[in-house]
Amino acid sequence: MEAPPLHLVRAFVAVAERRSFARAAEDLGMTASSISRLVKTLEQHLGVTLINRTTRAMSLTDTGQRYFAECGAALDQLRGAWERLRDAQELPRGILKLSIPLAFGRTHVVPHLSAFMHEHPGVQLDLVMSDRYVDIVGEGVTLAIRIGQMDDSSLVARKLLRNRRILVAAPAYLQRHGAPSTVDELHAHRCLVSTASHDGESWRLFGPSGERSFRSRRHLRADNGDAVHRFCVDGHGIAFHSAVTMAESIRSGELVQLMPDWTGRETGVYAVRPAHPLGPAARAFLDFLTARWAASPALAQYLA
Repeated sequence: MEAPPLHLVRAFVAVAERRSFARAAEDLGMTASSISRLVKTLEQHLGVTLINRTTRAMSLTDTGQRYFAECGAALDQLRGAWERLRDAQELPRGILKLSIPLAFGRTHVVPHLSAFMHEHPGVQLDLVMSDRYVDIVGEGVTLAIRIGQMDDSSLVARKLLRNRRILVAAPAYLQRHGAPSTVDELHAHRCLVSTASHDGESWRLFGPSGERSFRSRRHLRADNGDAVHRFCVDGHGIAFHSAVTMAESIRSGELVQLMPDWTGRETGVYAVRPAHPLGPAARAFLDFLTARWAASPALAQYLA
């Protein structure tokens, strides 16, 4: 005798568990008559009676009780195997290649990576820290954190933080040179220029009287924001830099925001990825990072 088809066994186990053809039919999305036929077919296949039926009730035979005990356990094992396979596929694992800008990444991403890796040991991290434009698709990047305005493209962008560029300087610089109170007064100050930004030397400021373009009299220039941040903290001049990048230094008192009525245009911090479904590792990373930022005194105010 061949083993019976699994769908017949499943129908019988459902009836035995629910002690009712009607309730078993509801669970399986079938009619009671269809369930009854499947159980009857199973009994004919096995050559035994599994269920005693009357017009008012049903009960398992002794053979039915033994068969149910073994088949119920076997189906539980099959269900458990499927759930474990499903969970394993959904667990964060594999290579997660991240691209993040230098200064922002050093302050607001890198400090959280160890905790993320401890929580998700199946993830292998590949970190690209650079202020250059990274070709996400060409370089196989899973997820990029980018600051600025997102151009229309085939990439998918999710806004994580609100942001705009602000004027900042160190208290030591302000003690030596004073603080500007108007855009015109900026011309008398040393300015720190980041050439990583396409408008690094021409600062577009928006304030009470509209837009003003200011061509900085540069004192120092660098091709990455991390260096400009360091120069600014060390008191070398005024920087026009991302608010979220400078947030921790402002909170700690290393830097002071100048002329708060004059800032850059509203932009953001974005998670950018290729246009395919977000994998478990990248999804877990974004959930973890945004939860950390929500608990950060420096960044919580900027959450999108």
